[in-house]
Amino acid sequence: MLTGPASPDGRPPIALAALWAAIPWLWVAATAASAPGGTVEIHDVESRAIASNQMGITSLRRVLVYVPPGYVGSRRSYPTLYWIPGWETPASREYVGALDEAIGKRRIPPVIVVHIDVREGVVLLNSSVFGAWEDFLTQELVPFIDTEYRTIPTPRGRAIMGHSSGGYGAIMAATLHPGIWGAVGLNDPAAWAACERDVAAYPAEFGDYPYLRNNAKALVQIGIAIAPNPEVPRRFDVPVPLGSDGEATARAWERYCLLREAGVRAHLDGLNLLSAIEVVAPRRSVWTNRDASRKMVAVMRGHGLPVFLMETPGSHGGARPARFIELARRLRRVIDPGFPDATRTAALTWGGVKGDAAR
Repeated sequence: MLTGPASPDGRPPIALAALWAAIPWLWVAATAASAPGGTVEIHDVESRAIASNQMGITSLRRVLVYVPPGYVGSRRSYPTLYWIPGWETPASREYVGALDEAIGKRRIPPVIVVHIDVREGVVLLNSSVFGAWEDFLTQELVPFIDTEYRTIPTPRGRAIMGHSSGGYGAIMAATLHPGIWGAVGLNDPAAWAACERDVAAYPAEFGDYPYLRNNAKALVQIGIAIAPNPEVPRRFDVPVPLGSDGEATARAWERYCLLREAGVRAHLDGLNLLSAIEVVAPRRSVWTNRDASRKMVAVMRGHGLPVFLMETPGSHGGARPARFIELARRLRRVIDPGFPDATRTAALTWGGVKGDAAR
């Protein structure tokens, strides 16, 4: 669980990635298991991007892909939802029953869902220490999925969603890499990430990392991704006030804080390409990210972005399948529901479009 840093008055913490044939080093072992209604396919994807990490994180990444009822034996193409779970959460079948029911009752259209494994506890940013997670998502996983499955390989056919730290990873992936996903869904996201300005919140030495709490581990990963400095004991520069000697570092941190004007302004080009930013947060503030979500939504609304906040009963990690379906339901109005011509899919793969644009 990742919930935000303690509030100033001492109350409990606030609620806190070319075609397959063109990628010869991407090796996949796939197995399939029948689920009531839909089917879950398991892939172990060898990632060159993550192999660059210095933490011993395995580069063989487990990915679960849910294909909806009717996929097998048909020729139609389907929209794809990419799902990043919360801190230290493996890809699982947690949402399969809810997906089958929602599709069966036509609450959401039939969709392909890609579940990403983050069991080690990772923030999905590019990092010299923890691996190039953005590259894994955008350069390896999306092209693989578009090649292996009958997707709608355009931004309108893809949305990215996430819970907690996975929610922060989802919104950052969509804004740092515009033109891949057309919409975002966030379940109690760790929107406070990169906003901590109290230097005391950061460990003095990187060697302390294994002994840190989850929130502090996330801050270290974000710091190394944003302001790496291998010459200092903690391996990154901490944020300092604007106008100080470390202004460049402060500005780097500000770009990744979505609770402040500077962070949202820095990503307006990417944010403006999104047709929807749907946020679900618990009504209660204790041990949830509700207050951070409210701040982020307010700043985004000030820029006219298509952001919606829905508050629900429950805790930070409660009712995840129900919230997942609610996000998918709200995104149905902006994603392409699919089309029956499989030939069109092959012609429009994201990797193929990139290649055509380069010629």
